[in-house]
Amino acid sequence: IFLSRDFSEVRHIDFGPGFFPDLVGLGLVGAGFLLLIKRMITSTGKVNGWIAGLTRDDGGNPLWGYVSLLVQISAIIFYIVMIQNLGFLITMSIILYCLIWWFNRLPAQAAICATVASFVIHSFFYQIMSVPLPWGLLEPYARILTW
Repeated sequence: IFLSRDFSEVRHIDFGPGFFPDLVGLGLVGAGFLLLIKRMITSTGKVNGWIAGLTRDDGGNPLWGYVSLLVQISAIIFYIVMIQNLGFLITMSIILYCLIWWFNRLPAQAAICATVASFVIHSFFYQIMSVPLPWGLLEPYARILTW
């Protein structure tokens, strides 16, 4: 949400290029807040309150939830730091692969989903919504990767 404020204006879009990233960001924040509240209300067992949302339901290691939270925060920081150098497609592919692998432990599925999802997201925002996403290392291939 914070970074979408710096998107340059595009003449043919009345609502500005940062509108949909803001909308998606607010939706994600709202959904996360609702999930947290739901978990606090419905939690049972020895661990109650917001900490209950950080533990595994299957009786696994209670630190798993804290590490999962750290992985997600690290993904956001990685995106902010590396987006200009690596570009959107590479950065998003790495982030999605790591997150899918962390939560599912299926490396082949994570690689396929991360690659396809990155291209779909990039195509939607860059080509349809005209949001200027950085190319980074793929700058020489920008004409090939767009339609």
